Amino acid sequence: MTAQRLLILHSGDLGTDDVRQLVDLVVRESGRDLAGVRITTYPAPDPNELLAHALVLEHADELAPEPLSRLSTYTVEAAKGRCVVVAVWADEVRPWVWRTAPEHLARVEATGFGVVRRPGWARLATSGALSFLGCARDGDARRFPELQVVVSVFPSARPRRVRRLMPGGYSRWVDTVFARAGVRMDDGDAAHWLVCGRVLHLAYFSPDPDTAPLVPWDLLSRAEKRGGGELT
Repeated sequence: MTAQRLLILHSGDLGTDDVRQLVDLVVRESGRDLAGVRITTYPAPDPNELLAHALVLEHADELAPEPLSRLSTYTVEAAKGRCVVVAVWADEVRPWVWRTAPEHLARVEATGFGVVRRPGWARLATSGALSFLGCARDGDARRFPELQVVVSVFPSARPRRVRRLMPGGYSRWVDTVFARAGVRMDDGDAAHWLVCGRVLHLAYFSPDPDTAPLVPWDLLSRAEKRGGGELT
């Protein structure tokens, strides 16, 4: 995916053919493939760049951080009225998560673990959360309305090598990671993606005492595994 979103402001009627022509224009001007990119149209009496940029900010929770630094704006004066097209380009270091993260979430959901019924769980599969996962660097965190998400990045996919980088075991180590990211586990649900090479692990914590935490089983120490927990 080369763009996260395409927003079209228009003052006149806009049909399917009109949208297709506008998309073709952006493809020609940018030289990028927009196949599969989500397109949203908005009627506006006076479409302009300032209004378009404000619209991008309204959708900021669905986009990767700092969307205004990654956009291109195209203004078209057509017979039906002016159109302003904004392309918010992707800035993802790991675009493969758009495929693997939903697959991982589906595997967890198939187990019936309690966390999958939490309101914040559904947020993990949204475009904003996936974009954040694709763009995040080690230690980055983002707060969504019903969920806090933290991402940790490791160079190796081998669990033994990852465990060596977690002094005292995952449970103790993650407390430090969350503290540095400004995330409190008693302040709402929190998810922790661990990107190990091209392998994903996930932990999910809820302040609800009746909901057992989801933990990255393969990355736990032997002592932690003896203590139990739901795995991912």
